[in-house]
Amino acid sequence: MHNITLIGMPGSGKTTLGKTLAEGLSYHFIDPDDVIIETYGQPLMELIDKHGTEGFITLEGKILQSIHTNRAVISTGGSAVYSDGAMQYLKSTGIVVYLHHQLDVLAQRVGNLVTRGVVCHSGCNTLEDLYEERCPLYEKYADLMVDFTGCTVEQCHEKLLKTVKAYLSEHPDC
Repeated sequence: MHNITLIGMPGSGKTTLGKTLAEGLSYHFIDPDDVIIETYGQPLMELIDKHGTEGFITLEGKILQSIHTNRAVISTGGSAVYSDGAMQYLKSTGIVVYLHHQLDVLAQRVGNLVTRGVVCHSGCNTLEDLYEERCPLYEKYADLMVDFTGCTVEQCHEKLLKTVKAYLSEHPDC
């Protein structure tokens, strides 16, 4: 399989950039959050409330490992990196691309973590806490990191497509 999995913080543009990346590469687009909602018939926030953080991470991991496709851009939820099994599976299906933004940019985009349905471990009360907890995990699983510091939205789209195309041409087995 030759997929591209996007990981990154809430507000990093995984869905928006994922759709345009898929279009630019003539790939399919998959948003696992939509698959979770469709599978369980409930919004993410309700699933997090019902199953708790760890329960939701388990559900999300199962859904991610159930995606069997080829030539797709998969825009994961920001919490996908909490499931090592899911991340190892996604890495085995193609490349994992970390969409990196500075904390201040994310803060402008995210709003309230709770009402947005963001999975937070205990002790993770702010976006800064979440950023410090997750960034090392994103770096751990990424085959490629795209840093969008100083980019406009349009520049982000262009930079992502250009960077992924260059990576794919250098690594034709991905």
